[in-house]
Amino acid sequence: MGVVGAALRGFGKALAKKGDGKAIKSVPIAKNLTKKRKETDSAFKDNQVWKDRAKASGWSQDPYKKITSDSIKRRHARDTKYENIADVREKKRKSHNRKVIGAGAATITGAVGGLEVGKRKSPKFKKFIESDVVIKDGKLGLRPKKKK
Repeated sequence: MGVVGAALRGFGKALAKKGDGKAIKSVPIAKNLTKKRKETDSAFKDNQVWKDRAKASGWSQDPYKKITSDSIKRRHARDTKYENIADVREKKRKSHNRKVIGAGAATITGAVGGLEVGKRKSPKFKKFIESDVVIKDGKLGLRPKKKK
């Protein structure tokens, strides 16, 4: 019996049933490769300090020999968590600033609009707004503003 026969005999049932089990149809495109590589390099660089210190002190370097994918994932998760917190904080700050500026603009618009309406509706108010207040002989008076 050849190799193929042995394979068929051993795996015959598995090979005979088509469609059972999952076949890889496609592979998703990898994302963030540059960022992941940067984080991995950063982890190795950070770990090198401890390796050098352990070597100089004569300690065992076993804990520092390997940086596993799990440690990289944990580090990435931690960094992502704090980056997300910072992003949320920045978004809230920008949103708050927009609201404050908008409220200020609305207030100014309202005040200017109110003055214009007041001038149109009340001649006395118009005269008062378009005048300077002066003190003459201990009394308050109105003087028309100088036109530029």
